[in-house]
Amino acid sequence: MWVSKKIWIVGLVMLSVSLQAQIGGKEVFTFLNLSPSSRISALGGSAIGDSEDLASAYLNPASLTDTLRQALTFQHQFLFAGIQQGYAGVAKQLTAHDVMLHGGFHYVLYGEFDAFDEFGIAQGQANASDLAITVGASYAPYEKLRVGVNIKGISSRLDQYRSSGLAVDLGAHYQTAPGGTQLSLVLRNAGVQFSPFGETREKLPVDLQFGIAKRLKHLPFQFAIIFHHLNQWNLSYENPSQEGGFLFGPPQDLTPSGFDNFMRHMIFNGEFLIGKNDTFRVRFGYNHQRKQELSVTNFQNLTGFSAGFGIRIRRLTFDYALSKIHFAATTHHIGISTNLGYFSGSRIL
Repeated sequence: MWVSKKIWIVGLVMLSVSLQAQIGGKEVFTFLNLSPSSRISALGGSAIGDSEDLASAYLNPASLTDTLRQALTFQHQFLFAGIQQGYAGVAKQLTAHDVMLHGGFHYVLYGEFDAFDEFGIAQGQANASDLAITVGASYAPYEKLRVGVNIKGISSRLDQYRSSGLAVDLGAHYQTAPGGTQLSLVLRNAGVQFSPFGETREKLPVDLQFGIAKRLKHLPFQFAIIFHHLNQWNLSYENPSQEGGFLFGPPQDLTPSGFDNFMRHMIFNGEFLIGKNDTFRVRFGYNHQRKQELSVTNFQNLTGFSAGFGIRIRRLTFDYALSKIHFAATTHHIGISTNLGYFSGSRIL
C-alpha cells in the first residue's frame, strides 16, 4: 500500500508543477498549482480571467468583481489512491470603497499509508496534508481595469515533518466592455518558505500567467487561451523512458522542438452557454504540457483533456469535471455554489 501511495503522490507532484531538469523537485508547496474548482478543472486547470467563478479569485484576485459579492462556494476533488483536495471560499463587498474581499482555504488530504525507515523497517502508519489559507482583495482604479492581491498562509505536513510559508498573488484584469474581450495578467505564488522540512529552504512554484477570453457575439460560446510559466521558457525535462545508450540504441534528443515547448505554455478551453440566463453549461479544456509529460510513449489516450458541465437550479449551482491525468488515472471534481444574498432580504455579509 505504501508503495502505491508513494507512486501516486509523486504523480500528484508531476501534475501540479512544471518538471524541469534544472529545477524539478526543488520547489515546495506545489499543491498551490492544483485547480481549486470543478469549473476550472473542466477548463484545463486554469481560468485566471473568469469573473463568474469565486474560486478563480484564488488564481487571480483581480477576477473578483462585484458580481460575486456574497458568493459562497464549496469544491472537492477525488484524485487517486485515496488522495483528495478541495477549496471553500466566500466573498464580500465594501460598498463605500468599491473594494471586493474574499477568503478561503485550500486543502489536500493524502490519507494514511504504511511508513518505513531507510532500512525498510516498518514504522507504523504515516499521513500527510497541505493547507493554504487565503485572503484577498480587488479594486477597480478605472472602469475597465481591476487589480488585486492575494496573501496565502501555507502549512504542509509529512508525518512528523512540517513546513510553513507565505505566498502572494498580484493580478490585473481588463475587460473592453460588458461581454467583451477579457485580458488577464497574474504573478502567482511569489513568496518564501519560513520553516523548511530539512535544513534547506526551497523555492515556491512562481508562475507568471497571461490569459485572453472572448464570448462570441452570435453564438452562445466563450473561449479562452491561457499562457502559463511565462517566467520560464524551457519546460523540457529529462524523460528516462526516452534515454538511449549501449543496451537501448542510440541516445535520443530529450529537448522538445521550439514549437512543442511553446505549446507547453498554453491551455485552451471553451464553454457552451445553454438555456435562459445560461442555466446549463458544457465545458472542455486541453492542457498540452500535461499531455506531453504524463502520456505514455506509443500509447494513444486522452491525457491532457478535460470536460465537465454546470447547472443552476434555483439558488444553487452544481458543477462537475472529469480530467484525464494519465491513461491509468481519471479525476472527478464536484462543486456547489450559491449567493448568501438569495437567503435574506438584506445582505448577510
